[in-house]
Amino acid sequence: MTLSIAQLQDVIAQLPDPVFIISEDGYYLDCIGGIDAGAYQSGHPLVGNRVVDVLPAERAAWVMEQVQAVLQTGQVRQVEYELDIESIRFIDTEQGPLGRQYYETKIAPLSTRYDGRCAVAWISRNITRSYELQQRLKSLSETDQLTGLYNRRFFFERYPTEVAAFDCSGLIMLDLDHFKQINDLYGHHQGDRVLQCFCACVRHELRSDDLFVRSGGEEFVILLPGVDGESLRRVAERIRLAVSHMVVDPDLPELRVTVSLGTTLVAPWESAGNVLVRADEWLYRAKRAGRNRAAHCMVMARDTSPLPVTPPKQA
Repeated sequence: MTLSIAQLQDVIAQLPDPVFIISEDGYYLDCIGGIDAGAYQSGHPLVGNRVVDVLPAERAAWVMEQVQAVLQTGQVRQVEYELDIESIRFIDTEQGPLGRQYYETKIAPLSTRYDGRCAVAWISRNITRSYELQQRLKSLSETDQLTGLYNRRFFFERYPTEVAAFDCSGLIMLDLDHFKQINDLYGHHQGDRVLQCFCACVRHELRSDDLFVRSGGEEFVILLPGVDGESLRRVAERIRLAVSHMVVDPDLPELRVTVSLGTTLVAPWESAGNVLVRADEWLYRAKRAGRNRAAHCMVMARDTSPLPVTPPKQA
């Protein structure tokens, strides 16, 4: 069975995703389909307008780069991009989704000329729902749900990039003192509350670009890119003092928390595993020395003359 021209036109008009015909000089020549009102506004008001008059300048320039690349190579190109709907001129925002939307687009060269001009078919598909789902799943895989911190997996992924840009960085390994006793005496619900308060307290002492992760249980790691030994010691001591003064529950004034810390300088060539082993060693030196203190390894790897410094026990 051969479809008639009228039937073909009807099929094309009912396409759920829109197809824009864009000329080489940047005009929207036509809009086909796009009837899924839950995913798109009507693209027909764009027809006859220039891309630069419809989209923000930066996005319009990017669109024209894609158009020119496809026309020059004659090859189909697939791209993904995001766009704030409110930034598009001429469309009716009373229908369709608003806010930031994500699209997967295929751009194909057309053999037909339009008033002597070459053109492409810009075939878009709204992937916002699947994109947001992927982001949620990614966040779940990288984030500790109780504290909101990144987890150990994320730390290992980010570590090489974070330390590569600096000659020296710092790392702190932290462990809450006698945390099992808190759970035993006050219950796991209160123990969870302690962990949440602890994380909020420590965050307050850090820079926005420091990487603070929960590595497991009551153990945490902080990577401080670009700090020197003295700065590292100051941050560790500031955290120790802040935690010791932290009020978890005003109705339980006897519920006090302290933390032990092991710190080490980090060279850009060192692996995360080696650095964590070294920090863990100094953390347990702090614990063996009485807890509620920081023990510092102030020399990076490949140095044969370590100069450990452990502050005197605080009252």
